[in-house]
Amino acid sequence: MSASTPFNKVLVTGANSFYAAAIMEKLAEKGVMIHAAVRSPTSKPHLEAQFRTSIKVFIVLDITAPAAFDEAIVGCDAVFHIASPSRYEFTDAKRDMLEPAIQGALSALKAATTEPSVCRIVFTSSVAACINPVHPTGFHRPGYFPPVYAASKALAENTAWEFMEAAPRSFDLVCINPCHTWGAYKQHVPSPAKMNATNSDLARLMDGVESTLPPTIMPWMTDIDEVAQTHVNALYNPSASGRYIIANSPYDFQQVVDLMHVHLADSECTGRVPRGKPGARAIGEHFVLDNRRSREELGVVYRPWGQSVIDFCTQYAADRERWANSGGAEA
Repeated sequence: MSASTPFNKVLVTGANSFYAAAIMEKLAEKGVMIHAAVRSPTSKPHLEAQFRTSIKVFIVLDITAPAAFDEAIVGCDAVFHIASPSRYEFTDAKRDMLEPAIQGALSALKAATTEPSVCRIVFTSSVAACINPVHPTGFHRPGYFPPVYAASKALAENTAWEFMEAAPRSFDLVCINPCHTWGAYKQHVPSPAKMNATNSDLARLMDGVESTLPPTIMPWMTDIDEVAQTHVNALYNPSASGRYIIANSPYDFQQVVDLMHVHLADSECTGRVPRGKPGARAIGEHFVLDNRRSREELGVVYRPWGQSVIDFCTQYAADRERWANSGGAEA
């Protein structure tokens, strides 16, 4: 891949997701044609209305199927593989979490081998794939992400690197490893129940669902625009390689509710937000995440972490009012 490599058409898997919407907005601004792969046909009209002539939607009912993305990848120059389970509640860990993550990654990688024009895959992973689970300050301390979620991310990323090492490929692989992500959402959200998992942390506070401080399941956060910046810059920078940790700031939920009560005091939603113990810290020592590669190599600009909370809460308060006026949900 060279600095002059054009990206006229890219495949985006999981195109109806929180991450994908922010990434696709930046791609559309660059004039890129997006092949958007989604599981549900109900996502198609919303994506077409949002991205108009910049998108072609492909329905992929099962991302674990060996040829899942073979049609969608035709003519593409690159792939953003974002599709992966992102929930903490499930019935069968292997069926609901591990197989979709691992086999979905393989399906995207195998599809890329069928399209000679593909020169790069940008793979959405997680800091869950990076952290030593047995270290005293590592990821699996009580209250952090469930082990199955972390395993799904680690195994999927490992599978991707093993695939790349198994044989010479005509494309390269770059992994993006974000931490807990908040911020303004660009995907279609018809009701509070359909909010993406990480922003739901803040939505539940505003909805009055949390009567006390929720556990800080991941003590580092980043903003959705920082995640989108990294993905897109990783595509266009020919020197990008390996994995990039995306992490803005450590936090805990006491800091979050303190910020909400100060900066969003005029919102009627803030009255439902628990106060906890203002000024205290809810968690102690924990691991450190290093974002230097994202800043120095990909030019990612990190802004004050609290702005991400404010952006989400402002948007969500307006949407709550709109949903209430429309009977509680949209199509």
